[in-house]
Amino acid sequence: MSNVVIRAAAVAGAAGTLIAVFGLPWAWYGDRAVRLTEFPGWAWYVGAAVLLSMVTGGAIVDPGRRGWLLLVAGGLGVVTIVAAVVVMTHYADVFLGPVVPAVRPSLGPGGPVAVLAALASMTAVVGSRYPRFSRSS
Repeated sequence: MSNVVIRAAAVAGAAGTLIAVFGLPWAWYGDRAVRLTEFPGWAWYVGAAVLLSMVTGGAIVDPGRRGWLLLVAGGLGVVTIVAAVVVMTHYADVFLGPVVPAVRPSLGPGGPVAVLAALASMTAVVGSRYPRFSRSS
C-alpha cells in the first residue's frame, strides 16, 4: 500500500467519524432527525472512535512503534465497531416503550458511516504496518 493510500484511508476514517458524530442523524423519527447524543451509550462509541483516530495517526506518523499499535488499533477498532452497532441497533429503544407510536423510527445513516470510518482507520493502520505489500514491485 502506498503512503498516499494509507494517509487517504486515515483521513477518510477521521472525517467519517466526525461526520457520523456531528453531521448525520443516527435515526429518523418521522421528520425528526435523532443525533448520536440522544442515544444511551453514545459516549462509548465517541471515546473509542477518538482513541482509534489517535492511534491511527500515531501508527502513520511514528513507524518505530507499529507492532504494538497494530494490536491496540485492532482492539479499538473492534470496540468502536461493536459500540456503533450496539447504538444503531437500539435506535427503536429510545422511542418505543410500552406504548407503540403511530410513527415508526428508522435507522439513519450515522451508524453505517461510523462503521465504515472505523474500517477505514483500521485499514490505514494495517497498511502502515505493511507498506511494501504491492503487486507493482
